[in-house]
Amino acid sequence: MKRSHAICVSLLVSLANCALADPDPKTTTDAKTDAQAKAETKEHFPLGWLSDPEEPAEDLFDALVSGKIHLDNRLRMELADTTGRRTSSAFTNRLRLGYESKPIEGFSGFIEMENVSTFDSDGYFVPATGDGDPTRTVVADPIGTEINQAHIRYNPQSFEGSDLSLDLKAGRQRIILDDSRFVGNVGWRQFEQTYDAVSIRSNLGVKDLSVFYAYVWGVQRIFGPDGLNPESDTHIINVSYQFAPEFKATGFAYLLDFKSDLPANSSDTYGVRLSGKLADDAEDSEDMFVEYELTYANQTDSGRNATNYHADFYAAQLKITQPGFGHFVVGYQFLGSDNGIFAFRFPLGTNHKFQGFADNFLTTPAFGLQDLYVGLGLDLPWKIKGSVTYHQFWSDQGSNDLGDEIDVVASKKLSANWSVLAKYAYFNGDRTQPDTERFWLMTTFQF
Repeated sequence: MKRSHAICVSLLVSLANCALADPDPKTTTDAKTDAQAKAETKEHFPLGWLSDPEEPAEDLFDALVSGKIHLDNRLRMELADTTGRRTSSAFTNRLRLGYESKPIEGFSGFIEMENVSTFDSDGYFVPATGDGDPTRTVVADPIGTEINQAHIRYNPQSFEGSDLSLDLKAGRQRIILDDSRFVGNVGWRQFEQTYDAVSIRSNLGVKDLSVFYAYVWGVQRIFGPDGLNPESDTHIINVSYQFAPEFKATGFAYLLDFKSDLPANSSDTYGVRLSGKLADDAEDSEDMFVEYELTYANQTDSGRNATNYHADFYAAQLKITQPGFGHFVVGYQFLGSDNGIFAFRFPLGTNHKFQGFADNFLTTPAFGLQDLYVGLGLDLPWKIKGSVTYHQFWSDQGSNDLGDEIDVVASKKLSANWSVLAKYAYFNGDRTQPDTERFWLMTTFQF
């Protein structure tokens, strides 16, 4: 399997190079017309496209065969160590290969497979599937192959000149809302989270308005084809209005009901998010600017959840950016607890992005959590992007010290399609929290 996977990747890259190669100059003749010569010197199609993306499809057959190939390959090493377990060494490769048809009358289709392979399945442990060595530190990257996305889309360019926008999808799809705190794709893991859903986004003909609704009957989680992918009866509602660059208001309702699988994650969450960008001169990209985010949400049990609870969530963040230098960020998040019995959760959120990269709080402890963090980002030499963030954690119930964490990231784009990244996290636990250390080194090629 490993060998065929490598051959597949090499073949795809070779085909892409052949498709993009310059014409053989020996094939040109003096007898060619100016129009032919001009056509030959025309810029090649963007990477992945089988035809000119600016040219509309002539008919259904043309739409099906002249679309775009999508490729995303990510090779990663993760070293992980936590108290009470042996060190893990996970060397994994994630390949996504998809095809998107060219739109015709606003309709298009997309299908994408996803494969994760490893060089040593015994070097780490995946509890959700039982793969690997159970004495080792958890690394949530199982192996296997699955359909990552498969949907039909209706996205017309206009409605007879009106301002109405419409984007309708039916099938397995990626959904990311706002900062992905509540609804996201968990894109850091090798398998991503996608949704079996019908979704619609529209401005209802009102400029700066965005209305999103999705009905979700299944969640394809990050644990691959052998993991638990729960059926659901879930409604996702997100409405935002951009009053000005300095002020955007978003209201949301996430009504999650998981059936026999993961019933403890069934909940109703209602909230509001305020955000904006403050700048002296919006036309000057070199000027310093300030961004803020304020979020409040209330969550209660619903559906098949056997625990009766009520909890609040507060978040505030201020980020100051100086282009060409970097940024400074400070923030606070409060994940409330209901008397230590149950706490505010984010069953569909990209939780790795929050509460530290060591992943000690992917599921909120029953006693709740408070997270005060401060970070610095730097534009380093050779166009390297760097950042360092410090977190201090307390519980909600009792305000007990839970530990602190330091996160460091460095990344660089080697080309428009190729990037490399190094990332480190160290969580210094207090009380009952284990110390955890993680390091990643990865490279990604995509088009």
